[in-house]
Amino acid sequence: MATAPKTNTVPKKETAPKKREMGKVLVIVPKPMNVIGDTETVVSVNGEMYQIMYDRPIEVPENVAEVIENARMLQNEIRRQTEAAILKPGKDALAEL
Repeated sequence: MATAPKTNTVPKKETAPKKREMGKVLVIVPKPMNVIGDTETVVSVNGEMYQIMYDRPIEVPENVAEVIENARMLQNEIRRQTEAAILKPGKDALAEL
């Protein structure tokens, strides 16, 4: 009577569920005028950090591109408010911010 040879099988390890794949978006992060010496910035989303070089096109996940766009809009709003305050005669430039 023939028997099947015994094999040493290792139980499968449970793997963590795969993260939802996000689409990639091409972005360019311009270097701010007030930054001297740095060549990159860090963007963190949900515990994942991305080191992104200034002035270079790079593909990033959609949620990282959204953070970059929100930061750009905030910088533009701060610039607009600062310029509006500076152009008003007789008022401290930072009083309204």
